[in-house]
Amino acid sequence: MRTSRKITAAVTMVLAAVSVASPSASADARAETAAAYKYRAHHDVSVQRVWDRVPTKASGLRPVVLTVGRQSVQERWAMFSDNRPGPDWHLTVTARGEAAYQGAFDKFTAMGYQPTMVTATGSGPDATFTAIWEKKAGRGTARHGIDAGQFSAANLNARRDGYIPVSVNVYGTSSSPRMVAVWAENPSRVSWSVTTSVPASEYQRVFDARVSAGYRPSAIAVEPGGLSYTTIWRNDKIGRWYAFHGMSAAQYQARFDEMTAKGLYPAWIDMENGVYAAIFGAR
Repeated sequence: MRTSRKITAAVTMVLAAVSVASPSASADARAETAAAYKYRAHHDVSVQRVWDRVPTKASGLRPVVLTVGRQSVQERWAMFSDNRPGPDWHLTVTARGEAAYQGAFDKFTAMGYQPTMVTATGSGPDATFTAIWEKKAGRGTARHGIDAGQFSAANLNARRDGYIPVSVNVYGTSSSPRMVAVWAENPSRVSWSVTTSVPASEYQRVFDARVSAGYRPSAIAVEPGGLSYTTIWRNDKIGRWYAFHGMSAAQYQARFDEMTAKGLYPAWIDMENGVYAAIFGAR
């Protein structure tokens, strides 16, 4: 694997994109700060364990980001929840197949909820979809079961209609990948772009070029096989942030510990084939 690299992009932010060797591990983390900020984080969690780790509304926690991916032949979840304020929410964990996800979409949108993040893994009727739904103002749109060409066309339509992509995930197989994505209104007219299926060997170069142009990754999808990435880039300012890719479960845990010690928390997590990508920022 490649050695780690750290890049200083500007005086206001420090970026890191890493891929270093380390044995896999499974871990949960839970912490509370003196300022009453509470969070819970889990990764490398099986379907048997994920249900016990979904936050309840009574706990005061809400899901911020989650992912489901394949590690060998098994599904594994990662999730980060905290007690920051926000609209009413629901979480669907295991919608099996595109028809089941469509049913969940129809149900929750009819109730006034919008998907804010959707993650999927597997292919055909065995594909698993997991989504966060929030009851919030503003319009949104979503697509699933589309290929790279259809995703590109959907982004052109979104730009024309004043939307910005807020979530993207890639499922299916390496030879036949499929996209699930969500777009939201973009009243601030934030400039954005998307790079699709960038090989892992080229991703650092693309990362460097995008950051040099003033963009940051807001979502990184590890594609089936863990050998390429699809990324949403935004040209806006959020203060300090760090982005990592090409990590094992153990490396993700190490970065989680490092980042939370700095007061930075997961804003995005994705995993496929045991390969993690994550973005950390201030709460």
